[in-house]
Amino acid sequence: MYGLAAIQQANGWAMAAAGACIVLSGLAVLSFLISMLPRVTSLIEKDPKPEKPLPVAKPQATKQTPETLPEDLDAVAGIYQSLTEEMGDVFSLVDLHRKTKEMKLPHPHLSINRFREAGILVPKGDGKFSWQPSSE
Repeated sequence: MYGLAAIQQANGWAMAAAGACIVLSGLAVLSFLISMLPRVTSLIEKDPKPEKPLPVAKPQATKQTPETLPEDLDAVAGIYQSLTEEMGDVFSLVDLHRKTKEMKLPHPHLSINRFREAGILVPKGDGKFSWQPSSE
């Protein structure tokens, strides 16, 4: 006798189901024990006195970084250009984004994307960008 009939004759379906149940219950018990490890170790270890966190110096916004940005794209670009003056003529978008986060400017991704679409922010290669010279 071969095939499915042999499996049926030897109670193979019941053994397969029992094996799957044993494995799943073992995994459930193991995951429960692993999730309890932090609680068990916290009972064994002594907690040191929590130290007061050091005060974090907040970056101060300059006169050129307002609470809300104006609607005019050129005015917003002027604010962003003042942030990049100390970075030099060519800078990376990662540095510009970090600087805008420090100054808590709203929606830096959207503003940077609008600058790129308008041609105000020009790629210079190797992930570097610069501002388009104003045509005044």
